[in-house]
Amino acid sequence: MKKLKPSHKLLICTGVVVFLLFIHHFVFRPIFLDWGAPPALQSMRFPGDTLTNGSGHTRAVLIHATPEEIWPWITQLGQDRGGFYSYQWLENVFRSDMRNVYVIKSEYQFPRQAGDTVWLANKNKYSGRGYQVLAAVTAFKSFVMVGGDDYRRIQNGDKAWGSWAFYVYPEDANNTWLIVRSTQGSTHVANRLLRYFFYEVPHFIMERKMLVTLKKTVEKNQTVLRKNEVASDQ
Repeated sequence: MKKLKPSHKLLICTGVVVFLLFIHHFVFRPIFLDWGAPPALQSMRFPGDTLTNGSGHTRAVLIHATPEEIWPWITQLGQDRGGFYSYQWLENVFRSDMRNVYVIKSEYQFPRQAGDTVWLANKNKYSGRGYQVLAAVTAFKSFVMVGGDDYRRIQNGDKAWGSWAFYVYPEDANNTWLIVRSTQGSTHVANRLLRYFFYEVPHFIMERKMLVTLKKTVEKNQTVLRKNEVASDQ
């Protein structure tokens, strides 16, 4: 068999890389960016959208529960509270000290308000920078977070570079969409390239796990509560 010239090998490798990027961008990326969210939710406007100038992607799960039954789990979000219900072991590989809590804890249920810190990692790690700030919150409806610098931008009347928001949106009397929307408003090319190549896929993996776990956890707890209510009535 005739040996390929280095220039031919480079051309073949380049072609393979371009083909894989094409498949990723036009086939797989549209699927995971808006995983679980029907078109109606993707096009819907939410409170956090006004905080940035950028576009966002929307992921969602339909939970057999009411907004009031889901909201306590949103209130518990945070490393110093109930965790983030994703791959705890993977978060802890990166020194987050995450401990997911799969029951409602009364000590984590005091009201959250704009300006509150939501810790993504132990406050003693990463020089105390592993956090987001609640930029807007409406009980039983929306929970919008931004970075610390972005929160200061908002206070100064500017737009944030990005936001991470949770919404509960009723489908009917017994089912509610739990929606997570991330918006990206930064125009920096380097920032966008970093997100595209190093952030989007890992974030999807972790966020999908969080949504699936919350759905299972909320529905399981509601089933137990309903059984207990029936038993107490008999």
